[in-house]
Amino acid sequence: MALPGYAGSILYVDLTQGKIKKESLDVELAKTYIGGAGVNNKLACEISPEVNPLSTANAIIIGTGPFNGTIIPGSSEVMILYKSPLNGAFTYSCGGGRFAPFLKSSGYDHVVITGRSDRPVYLKIEDDDIQLHDASDLWGKDSFETTDILRQRYEPCSVIPISQSGENLVSISVTHIDKGGTVGSGGLAAVMGSKNLKAVVAVMGTKGITVAHPRRLRKIVDEVLSRVNSYHKRPEMMMGGAMTMTSGWVPEGVIARNSSVLIPYPQDVKEIQAQIYELHKRSRKKIACITCPMADKDRIDIAERGMTIYDTAIMAERAIMTTSPAFGHSDSASPLDRYAEALSYFDLVNRYGIDRLYSFHGLADFVITLFEDGIITKEDTGMELNRELSTILKLVKITALREGFGDVLADGAVATARRIGRNAEKHLQNVVKGQFVTLDPRLSALGPMEFAQLTYPGRCFGVAGAMGAPTYSPGWPLPELIRQAQRCGVPEEAMGRIFTQDSFNPGRLAKHAEDFYCLFNMLGLCHRLYISRFYSVDILAELYSAVTGIEVSPADLKVASERAWNLWKLLNYRAGFDRKDDEPPEIWFHPLKGVDRGYPLMDYFHTTALTKEDVERLLDDYYEERGWDKRNGIPTLGKLRQLGLDSFAGKESVGDG
Repeated sequence: MALPGYAGSILYVDLTQGKIKKESLDVELAKTYIGGAGVNNKLACEISPEVNPLSTANAIIIGTGPFNGTIIPGSSEVMILYKSPLNGAFTYSCGGGRFAPFLKSSGYDHVVITGRSDRPVYLKIEDDDIQLHDASDLWGKDSFETTDILRQRYEPCSVIPISQSGENLVSISVTHIDKGGTVGSGGLAAVMGSKNLKAVVAVMGTKGITVAHPRRLRKIVDEVLSRVNSYHKRPEMMMGGAMTMTSGWVPEGVIARNSSVLIPYPQDVKEIQAQIYELHKRSRKKIACITCPMADKDRIDIAERGMTIYDTAIMAERAIMTTSPAFGHSDSASPLDRYAEALSYFDLVNRYGIDRLYSFHGLADFVITLFEDGIITKEDTGMELNRELSTILKLVKITALREGFGDVLADGAVATARRIGRNAEKHLQNVVKGQFVTLDPRLSALGPMEFAQLTYPGRCFGVAGAMGAPTYSPGWPLPELIRQAQRCGVPEEAMGRIFTQDSFNPGRLAKHAEDFYCLFNMLGLCHRLYISRFYSVDILAELYSAVTGIEVSPADLKVASERAWNLWKLLNYRAGFDRKDDEPPEIWFHPLKGVDRGYPLMDYFHTTALTKEDVERLLDDYYEERGWDKRNGIPTLGKLRQLGLDSFAGKESVGDG
């Protein structure tokens, strides 16, 4: 019998042999690694670190947590681990929708997919009926079309599809769960495409899960929902979605030309923003992941343009501009035109399955800048490269289809620079682990989110450094940062190392933010700001105890999170990643050029300019806070022993420090 909170089984699918195998979820495995990202990491230890990401031996590991399938608000996240074709790392993707609870309703906590089918197939999971169906009729269709067709066949169901970019093994491909939550930055769709796997469909099953203490769980959930319902921004979010939360976050301009200049917004940007926000509210139909009380995902219907698009969360600053942060803004277009053009771009990248935020924005700006500077020409690209919308849309299409110059772009920034040659790599700036920095600290200041872009294993992802609103918008008073740190489980003994009377250490704080973030990925809980703000490590411990019947303290959960994070770090070290991959981009130490002033790298409070040596010391502090070796940025043998991971120690452990 399964533990309360767990479905109780792991499903193994060998696409080469067409074999399906079901194994019981080991109770001790679940207790030690919780679920989701934690158990995924342990299962990934069976993958060779040398495996080619697009080979049959690479595995796609889909994981749920003990909160999935319960009444806990925001318990919709599914975690997917695979070796990335973008950079060779063991990277994580997470997304919402209905996939995680539907998978558990059929009796499975995790799915491990290996091999390669000799023809296009999709995997359908429905209770004990696990089938590989022919997908020849779906091959060549975009992810939204594929989802619509499979829904017609199996609703109620949840779908993780791929589009043309995945079929063409594009390394900067992503996909959408249920036409909503993005998942797969780092090339998940390409890994699926390499296996001839068009989609995974989780049909709502009949098995469900049990909860150890239903009344106790209901009491805690009611308290959380009471706080959600009294949140002052919630009524407006029901109308405006994510744009409500981000409407005040619009920066001074757009970073462009290989992260070297700041192109200012028009002087009337606030008025434009307000008009677009009203358009957005009028055109929006809210979409919520299962159990989500905030409904931040969007369906937008613009009758004036005959448009209907779906997006995971339309942010305010994106809709102000013609297309995206890499390409500046329209000088004269009306708010409706700006909004419609932005949506047309979002819709195209979503349907083709291109990672617009962490790859394509910066990549398009990179090659356009090379073209503007004469380093590449029309002879290289086959087309004029400029910052007009039509050019950007064409680049999206040819990248997804690997047509012409798009084949050069398809494997990401580093591969593009190498294929171009002519010292193009010297012009590639603001890239960490093959992805573009999205939170440039010269514009925002160096807080824990900006810092976490360096240390996140396998990719560049700053959200892992989040601890509430003060980390999303630097400059908040220090007492509020301290309050958020306490909420997120920073132990009292660490507070003195992190905080001084008038400042704090973002490197040390980022470690604890990552621990808190990792818990959400282990439990199956959404970590977006407007969900995670209602949880503390104390509440998470109470919820886990109520769901599973395993009594844990906040400190117990924090240790489990550290265990999962350290094991993940080891997976990536074995794949070739160490301190050299956590180094800050050199461009950070050159002021961003504005119209009438420069923007140097500053501390969180904008009081002190930071040098490369300062950031290197913060990296040292981060590693020390984690108990890792400062020389190479990996766990010490002492840390592994402390976490019960000494069986994983090998040449990568560095002594008893």
